[in-house]
Amino acid sequence: MDITPGHWIFAIIFAISFIGILIWSFRKDKKVNTLNYGNSGKVTIIIGGTILLIIILKFALRQINH
Repeated sequence: MDITPGHWIFAIIFAISFIGILIWSFRKDKKVNTLNYGNSGKVTIIIGGTILLIIILKFALRQINH
C-alpha cells in the first residue's frame, strides 16, 4: 500500500488533535489526580529502585559464582 500525501496530512491532523485532547483532559483533571495520586511518584521511584537493586544483585552474585 502506498502512503500518499493525504495519508500524511491525516496523520499529522490526527496526532495534533489527539495530543491536544490529551493535554486538555489532563489539565481538567489535574486537581483530582493530585488528590488521588499525590504520592504515586514516590511509590514509582521505590518500586523502580527495588527492581534495579534486584537486577544489580543478580548480576553481582552471578559474577561471584563464576
